[in-house]
Amino acid sequence: MEIITIQFSNSMLYDRLHTLSVEYSVSVDLLINLAVKRLLDDVEVVRDLRSGEIRLE
Repeated sequence: MEIITIQFSNSMLYDRLHTLSVEYSVSVDLLINLAVKRLLDDVEVVRDLRSGEIRLE
């Protein structure tokens, strides 16, 4: 497992993450990991669509 340090240029973004973290009793790290995974999954879907590949799940 690699450790990455994230610096937010927008403090409002961190505040929103922290609020969600408290509201749902999960860590900010978990929320960040989920957001990055979702972003990468979305990019993969767009790449597949551009290449004409369609995966039905």
